[in-house]
Amino acid sequence: MQILILGASSQVGVSLARAFAPGNTLWLLGRDRSKLDQAVQAALSAGATRCSALTIDLGEIRDASTALAGLGDGPLDLIIDAASASSSLRDSEVPAGAMQRLVLADVASRVPLMEALLARQPQPPAIIVISTVLARLRSPDRLVYSALKQLLESYYQRLAAERPRLRLLVVTVGTVIDPLRPSEKPVRLAAAVLQAFSEGRTSLFFGGIGKIYLALFYLQPLVFFAVTRLQRALRGRR
Repeated sequence: MQILILGASSQVGVSLARAFAPGNTLWLLGRDRSKLDQAVQAALSAGATRCSALTIDLGEIRDASTALAGLGDGPLDLIIDAASASSSLRDSEVPAGAMQRLVLADVASRVPLMEALLARQPQPPAIIVISTVLARLRSPDRLVYSALKQLLESYYQRLAAERPRLRLLVVTVGTVIDPLRPSEKPVRLAAAVLQAFSEGRTSLFFGGIGKIYLALFYLQPLVFFAVTRLQRALRGRR
């Protein structure tokens, strides 16, 4: 397969490159050249037939076709979107002046980029998008990240709806992966993504704590309704 990975210079991106490497050709996109070089070596060591890197900052893309000029001419079989500029930022750490760049990097740049990529393909490639449980929960201090991930996921869902032959796998991460603390979580996540893709699945939820949060979130209206009814019943007895 010919595989393109966005955000390949992150821990998750490197782990995905390594997991999907055996027997495949990989194109790795990211903004950190030194980490991209490490990802290339990791992919080649894991059995990639070929692996190349393109240094691209999604927050600075002005022309998608120019940005992808270094990409090979062969058709892509799979695009993995693991890029995020806001994943490590809490709302208090996002200056108002940086909002435009985050919107561009995490959502707006994907539209011309994906359109340019899809225009080059004889048939739509499969797409894996790495999302987060925060796209469904309203975390008080991560509203910026949550909103951007929700918008990105919605964009890919619309792409899949408009192109019936496009296969989409949405991966919801429900655990904290700290970019400053190396751990085995990215490796386990990448293995789970590879298995889900191999099985032809359209969704994957990774992380037990996220499932608990999500369950509590959906149970919240029911709990509120039950408490309200109980309060009314108690008031009626007085």
